[in-house]
Amino acid sequence: SLYYGTHSRNLQIMQNIQNRACAVILNLKKRDPKTKHLKSLHWLKVPERIEFKILLTVFKILNGMAPNYLTHFINYNNISGSRTPSLKPYLPKTKMGSRAFVCCAPKLWNNLPLQLKTYSSIKEFKTNLKTFLFRRSYS
Repeated sequence: SLYYGTHSRNLQIMQNIQNRACAVILNLKKRDPKTKHLKSLHWLKVPERIEFKILLTVFKILNGMAPNYLTHFINYNNISGSRTPSLKPYLPKTKMGSRAFVCCAPKLWNNLPLQLKTYSSIKEFKTNLKTFLFRRSYS
């Protein structure tokens, strides 16, 4: 979550690095468009990759696969009758605070489709989360 909510210039720098890596791997010319090649490699763009890592961490916390110290960053909403828990959002006091894991993780998790939140296998979750973010990114 270090890069979540960072300035768009920072994201562009990281995206340029990813684009160059794609060009090296596929032996592309400097001026060749990279987006279709990123898609062919099935690589998430940088903002979606950041979300992927945050959501994977939340999944691990909720399923007891993360270190205990991380469990203190996630709080559940008590909604009776709900099949899947929503996470209690933390309201930051500053704009910089909204970038913290404790703030962005519940927001991202609560915005996921219900089907993604119901997986119990980490392999299934990762595969379907990547597909979801990939389609959103390249549509």
